[in-house]
Amino acid sequence: MRALPAYRMVQAVHDAFTAHNALIVTAPPGAGKSTLLPLTLLDRIPPGSRLLMLEPRRIAARQIAARMAWLLGESVGRTVGYRIRFESRISRDTRIEVLTEGILTRMLIDDPGLEGVAAVIFDEFHERSLASDEALALTRQTQALLREDLRIVIMSATLDTAALSAALEVPVIEGEGRMYPVEIIRPGQQADPQNAAELTAAVIRNAHDTREGDILAFLPGEADIRRCEQLLEGRLGSTALYPLYGQLAQASQRAAIDPSPAGQRKVVLATSIAETSLTIEGIRIVVDTGLGRKPVFDPASGLTRLETVRISLDRADQRSGRAGRVAPGVCYRLWSAATQARMAPVRTPEILESDLSGLLLECAAWGEADVTRLPWLTPPPGAAVSSARTLLTSLGAIRENGTITPHGKALAALPCHPRIAQMLLHAGTPGQKALAADLAALLEEKDPLDEEAGCGLELRVRALQEARQRKSGGPWSRIDRMARQYADIARTDVAQAVNDPYEIGALLAAAYPERIGHAWKEGAGRYQLAGGAIVAADPSDPVCAAAWIVVGHMHEKPGGVGRIFLASPVTPDDLQPYARTRDLIGWDEREEAVVARRESRIGNLVLASTPLPGIPAEDRVRIIAGAAPKHGLSMFGFSEASANLQRRIAAAAAWQPALDLPDVSTQALLESAAQWLPGFIGTARTAAQLKKLDMEEIIWSRLTYSQRQAVERLAPSHVEVPTGSRIRLEYRQGAEAPVLRVRLQECFGMKETPRVGDGRIPVLMELLSPGYKPVQLTRDLRSFWEGTYFEVRKELRRRYPKHAWPDDPLSAVPVRGTRGR
Repeated sequence: MRALPAYRMVQAVHDAFTAHNALIVTAPPGAGKSTLLPLTLLDRIPPGSRLLMLEPRRIAARQIAARMAWLLGESVGRTVGYRIRFESRISRDTRIEVLTEGILTRMLIDDPGLEGVAAVIFDEFHERSLASDEALALTRQTQALLREDLRIVIMSATLDTAALSAALEVPVIEGEGRMYPVEIIRPGQQADPQNAAELTAAVIRNAHDTREGDILAFLPGEADIRRCEQLLEGRLGSTALYPLYGQLAQASQRAAIDPSPAGQRKVVLATSIAETSLTIEGIRIVVDTGLGRKPVFDPASGLTRLETVRISLDRADQRSGRAGRVAPGVCYRLWSAATQARMAPVRTPEILESDLSGLLLECAAWGEADVTRLPWLTPPPGAAVSSARTLLTSLGAIRENGTITPHGKALAALPCHPRIAQMLLHAGTPGQKALAADLAALLEEKDPLDEEAGCGLELRVRALQEARQRKSGGPWSRIDRMARQYADIARTDVAQAVNDPYEIGALLAAAYPERIGHAWKEGAGRYQLAGGAIVAADPSDPVCAAAWIVVGHMHEKPGGVGRIFLASPVTPDDLQPYARTRDLIGWDEREEAVVARRESRIGNLVLASTPLPGIPAEDRVRIIAGAAPKHGLSMFGFSEASANLQRRIAAAAAWQPALDLPDVSTQALLESAAQWLPGFIGTARTAAQLKKLDMEEIIWSRLTYSQRQAVERLAPSHVEVPTGSRIRLEYRQGAEAPVLRVRLQECFGMKETPRVGDGRIPVLMELLSPGYKPVQLTRDLRSFWEGTYFEVRKELRRRYPKHAWPDDPLSAVPVRGTRGR
C-alpha cells in the first residue's frame, strides 16, 4: 500500500477527517485513492461503525471492493464488501461497504439517521449523476439535522475543487499521481453513431500492427461493441478480444479487466464505464470515438432513455489518460479539431436535464415534501420540479402539499421510474405483471418497428414475445433483457406474459393517466387527451376504431394536433379508477347558461354527466355575477339606447361632480352584477333570458331619485324642435357636447342652438337634408341662418326642387315632410 501515490496524502486526509465533518480529496487516476484511503480511515472511526463508499457503476463497485479486500489479504464480504442492485456480499464483520448510488438513497429512506455509519465517501463525484447529487443532498441534510458526527468525503480525479470547496465550505486535499505522457493522434476520420464500430475497428487494426501494448477502445453502446467485435474477429492474430459494458455477465467483466497473460495482448471494447474507476492493467493504446450514451428525458414517452451524444472535453481527457497509467501511451481521437472546439469543456450535471419525478418521490419518502429546501450542490430547475410534482400527484404518489401517500411509499420501494412502478403495482396476475415488464421495456427503448406497422402496442408486444421464443438478436434482444429486469422487480417470469390490447390499455392508463384519450368529434383518428392535448393517428390504423385509447408514445404539438406513435385501446370500465366525480354548478360558456350537473371526469374528459335539480335564485345570482366580468357582453342585452344612457350619466357626472354619480360603464355594471341582479333576475338562467332584462332600467336603478332628476335636467335624452318632433340627443364617448341629428327644415324658426348642462353647453347640431344626408355641422344656429344657410340652400334647391327653401328661415314655418314651393 505504501507504494501507491495516494499513501503520501494519508496523513493530511486523516487530519482533515478528524477536524472537519466534510472534505474533498482529489488525485489523478491511478493514484490509489479509491482503494487505499478508505482502508486507512478505518482507524479514524469508532469501533463497530462502518464506512459507506459510493461508486457510480456496479462493475467499479465490485472491482474496488475486491481490490481493497486483496490489499487486506481477505475475501470480499469480510472487512470489505459491496451492495449493488440484485447483488450483495457483506457480513456482520463488514466495515467498508461499497455501494452504487441508488442503494444509499434506499438506505437513507429506510434509516434517515444512518445508524452505525461513521462516514459516507462519494467516489468519482465528477460524474455528477442525478443519483449522486440526490444522495449527497440527503446525506448533508441528515448530517445537519440528525448526525453532526457523520463525516462526508468527496473524491474525484477531475473536479473543479475550488468551486466545490467554496460551495460546501470544506477543505481540499490534493494528491499526486503517476501519469505518463500520452500522444494524441487524429486519424482524420470522424466517428458518428452510424460508423463508430467500423471506424474503430479500422483504427484498432492499424494501431495493433504498429504499436505495442494492450488496447482500450471507447464505443457508445453494446450494439456498437458487438459490431466492432465481429469486424475484428480473426483479424488480430492471437490477441484476445473482450467486450466490457454494464449488462455483461460478471465473469466476462472480470476477464476484460484482468491483466493479460505474459507475452499476450488484448483489446478491450468498452462503453463509458471504463473512463475512471476501473483499472484495466496493461493499457498503452486508447481509441476514442468521442461518443457516449447519456440518459435523456424523452417527452414523447414520458420516460428517460439513453441517447448517443458527443462527450465533453473532461471526459475525453479521462479516456486518453487510460493510455498513460503504466508507460507512455497513445490515444487515437476519432473526431476533428473543429469538432473539439465545439465540445463542452465539462459535463453538465444530470440534475439540470433529467426527469425529476423519481427524485421527488424518493425525497418525499425520505421525509422532505419540498425538495428546494435540501442543500443541493446544483439546485433542480423549477420547471422540472413542477412537472414532476404534477405527475406524482396524478399517480396518487404524493398529496397536494408534497407529502408522500401510502401508495407513493409502495412506488418508492421499487427501483424503477414511478410510471413503471405504477404499471407493475397495477398489474394483478403474474401474466399481467410480465406484460407490464414487456411494456416498460418497449416504451424505454427505440421502437423496433417502422411507422408502416401502425401505432398499436399489441403488435410490438407480440413481436417481442415471438423474438423471445426464437432467441432473436438485435434490438429485440436488448428489449428482452430489459423486460426480464423489470420482471425480476415484479417477481414474475416474462414467459407468463399475456398479450391482449385491452390489458395493455389498462396498464398504460395506470402509468399515463394524463394520456387517456377519447375520440375527438372533429376528424377521424383524432383524440382529446385527459391532459388537454389533441393528438392523431392514421384513421385507417386499427387502434383508431376504439372510442377510448391510452397513448404511450407521442409528439405533442401545443396549440395544434400532435401525433400518436404508440397506443392501445382501453375499455371505459378500466378507466373508472381514474375518474373523479364533481358537481358542476356554474356558467357554461358553450351552452350560455347556468348549468348544474354531476360529472364523472378524467382530467379534461367527461365519462358521464347527469343533470342536478333546480338551482336556487341566490345561487344563480352568484354564478351569473361571477361570470359577468368575463362573459357579460354575450350574456346581457346592451343596446345603443342603454349605451346612450350610460354616456348621458357619464356626461352629467363630468359636468357636475358634486352629484357623486355612480360609474355605470359596462365594465362597472358587470363587476357589480351581484348588487343589481337580485332585483331583476326572476327565473332567468340562460343568456337568451338575460338578454330580455331591461338594461336601461337596470342602469337607472343604480342612481337615487334625485340623481336621476339631475341627469334628466343636465343631460336630457331628447330635444323638441319647432315642428314638435322630439329628437334624441346622441351622447358620444369623449365628445364635449351631445349631437342633435335633425333635418334642417324642421329647425326653421329656431333662433338659438339648444343647450344642455343647465344651459352652459350648446349641442352640436348635425343638420340633415330631406334625405337625411349631413349638410352642416354647427354649434351656433343663428350664425348658420344668417350666413352659411344661403350657400347650402343653393345645393339643396338643386337636389330637392319640390321642397321649400325660404329666403328667411328664421320666420319660415318648419316642415316635417315634403311641401311644394
